[in-house]
Amino acid sequence: MKRFGWAIASIMSVASFGSAMAADLPVKAPPPPPPVVYNWTGFYAGINIGGAWGKSSWCTDAFHPNCTTAPDDLVSQTRTDIVGGGQVGYRWQASNWVIGVEGMYDALGLTQTSPSLVAPLRTRSTSFSNLASVTGQVGYTWDRLLLFGKGGWATTKLVLDANNLNPGGFDLNHRGWVDGWTAGVGLEYLVNDIISVGVQYNYYQFNASNINNLINSGGNTIGCAFCNFGTTNVQTATATLNFKLNWAQPVVAK
Repeated sequence: MKRFGWAIASIMSVASFGSAMAADLPVKAPPPPPPVVYNWTGFYAGINIGGAWGKSSWCTDAFHPNCTTAPDDLVSQTRTDIVGGGQVGYRWQASNWVIGVEGMYDALGLTQTSPSLVAPLRTRSTSFSNLASVTGQVGYTWDRLLLFGKGGWATTKLVLDANNLNPGGFDLNHRGWVDGWTAGVGLEYLVNDIISVGVQYNYYQFNASNINNLINSGGNTIGCAFCNFGTTNVQTATATLNFKLNWAQPVVAK
């Protein structure tokens, strides 16, 4: 029994000594978490707001048939306005490259009215109301930062007016959608795995064609109502705010 008691006491002494030695050893810090790499893949939707400026030139026979001989009733106008709307799209990231498709719709009221150059008390007006586009995107990302280019189809609602302010004068107007193309560049930053903010510049070129044989408010048919279109474009510079719709978690680097 004495031997058994000495054995138990020896084991307890060794265990106590080992515990004391272990308590004196420095605690090893846990390894740092792996860096987080943000992924741009997924559906998104957002809003945009900024400034727009547009140019247009055309001619009218509203006063008399002179769009082919001088002095012609030529209209050339430049205007600026606020633009704003929304966008939806999808992006897919492979390595540092990002490709995607985006639909954008903006409201604006770029309107300019000026006096006729050849006819007294007559005004000529051009308005761009609304912009829509469907574009493809190609970009390169540095983690949270994405630089991209975009291009594709665009359309705008073009409103034209040639008004005679003389007593008994008539008004001639037209409104309709005009197709064209757009190209732009953008820079976007991921605030977190859901929200991103950015800036964009977009150029829109529209293919306006002759609008003939319109009837004015007096019932008269005007052959070259709005024709000989030259420059017809809009440019925008906007700030964007996007939200990822799939609530994707960030990809953790291995």
